[in-house]
Amino acid sequence: MFDDLKNKHIVITGASQGLGLAMAQKFTSHGALVAMLDIHEPKQKPEGKTMFFHCDVTNKKNIEEVAAKIQNVDVLVNNAGILRDASLFKMTEEQFDQVLNVHTKGAFLMTQAFAAKMKEAKSGSIINLSSVASQGNFGQTNYACAKAGIIGMTKTWALELSRYNIRVNAIAPGLIETEMTASIPEDIRKSMVEKIPFKRMGTPAEIAHLTTFLASQASSYIQGQVIHINGGYYL
Repeated sequence: MFDDLKNKHIVITGASQGLGLAMAQKFTSHGALVAMLDIHEPKQKPEGKTMFFHCDVTNKKNIEEVAAKIQNVDVLVNNAGILRDASLFKMTEEQFDQVLNVHTKGAFLMTQAFAAKMKEAKSGSIINLSSVASQGNFGQTNYACAKAGIIGMTKTWALELSRYNIRVNAIAPGLIETEMTASIPEDIRKSMVEKIPFKRMGTPAEIAHLTTFLASQASSYIQGQVIHINGGYYL
């Protein structure tokens, strides 16, 4: 399955841990060549062909420097993200800006830089990471705003880039077992799991499998869609 990914060039942001690392591992298992971008070194190096680039997705100059070193790109996965949770009256302007800068501005700057390469090649797939939180979630004004923005950008870019044979889709995960969700207090996490029909959290591997599908020609007629993968948490 997904044999067409062999020797394809994949760029993943936030690739040093969690979902990004799982994606890198999945892509290399299909023979893809993966550029792992992050501000931290990977916690483990996936088997297969990978290269690590230090990259701050909020810094346009840094992104342009990295893009200049990566000659070809077939797939871009905008995965980098952070949490700075607080309720409305406790959230600071800095917390709001930090989250939108990484998630929304970061995806914008990365796509500007790498979609230009896809435009020249008349081919490519861009996969943006949204979230079930785009529907709204207590204490996550900044995160919900950022992830809803990702959906808007996905649909806009799908309209703009179709003429260049570039597909743009988004994945909206629910509660997934990552370092990020591990920071959620145990009692809150348990109450969230109880709301999931499957009564469990998702795994990074499950998100990675969907990512490889959207990167492959198996999804060649899927454009501008938001794929929800949340165990039924949001229907």
